[in-house]
Amino acid sequence: MNSKISNKVIIYLNKKIGLSYSTIHLGIKLSKRNNTSLPLALWSYSLITTDELDKLYDFLWS
Repeated sequence: MNSKISNKVIIYLNKKIGLSYSTIHLGIKLSKRNNTSLPLALWSYSLITTDELDKLYDFLWS
């Protein structure tokens, strides 16, 4: 995933996955700090489930 997070991804995480904007911001900070992708950061800190991770990757790859 690109280092810039698009507004579409943020809106998807908020509207479809149900994450608050503060949780999304935390995920972005964690992904930058750990030099990993946003989806993996969200999942590894249990901010999203495995099913939500799959849905996010489906969205990103479509």
